[in-house]
Amino acid sequence: MEASIMDGPKRRCGAVSGLTTVKNPISLARLVMDKTPHSYLGFAGAEEFARKQGVELVDNEYFITEDNVGMLKLAKEANSILFDYRIPTLTTCGGSAAMENQLQMNGLPISLYAPETVGCVVVDKQGHCAAATSTGGLVNKMTGRIGDSPLIGSGTYASDLVAVSCTGEGEAIIRSTLAREVAAVMEYKGLNLHEAVDYVIKTRLDEGKAGLIAVSKNGEVACGFNTTGMFRGCATEDGFMEVGVW
Repeated sequence: MEASIMDGPKRRCGAVSGLTTVKNPISLARLVMDKTPHSYLGFAGAEEFARKQGVELVDNEYFITEDNVGMLKLAKEANSILFDYRIPTLTTCGGSAAMENQLQMNGLPISLYAPETVGCVVVDKQGHCAAATSTGGLVNKMTGRIGDSPLIGSGTYASDLVAVSCTGEGEAIIRSTLAREVAAVMEYKGLNLHEAVDYVIKTRLDEGKAGLIAVSKNGEVACGFNTTGMFRGCATEDGFMEVGVW
């Protein structure tokens, strides 16, 4: 598992990779930011730091679910990395007494999916932005593979203008430095948040690979993706709430 967090106004950040026993990797990333002179710890060093900080640890079996084992088996049989959220289809299943329409992705029921990446972007009433991203990575990834989520500027970025968190195929996000690109075009091209997100998704990101969520210092909220869908939600202090997939 891996995660990162960034405080926009001061551009402080913390990141971790290669975790196998830390229950909440994002909490450890926060401790890297707050308690060390470094920005990024990985593998054995990150696990040792976690033990010294007294964060909650669990057996590795805690993270293994029957559904994900099934997805891994399918990916290995296909000799591929299983990438979700590309091909939604409606199928009919069930016996003659009760027929049920069930939405599927990549041939599997949508109810089976638990998104591997969880990101959050926030802005407070002073206009201070922050972003955080945590993930278990791609299904059937190579040992030692590091994705975009812990890489500041790729999967996570925050500045005095904006906070961004990305999800999708990490290699494409890394190649495009996706999160930083949103902030850069706002800073250097003078685009507003929605213009910046649209520009980056259309001109910097490989087709069908990823998406992002973002908030600006002015409280604007935006999301963009070129996959078929992206799990997302938004909440404000006055009680407004919204969720979406497609």
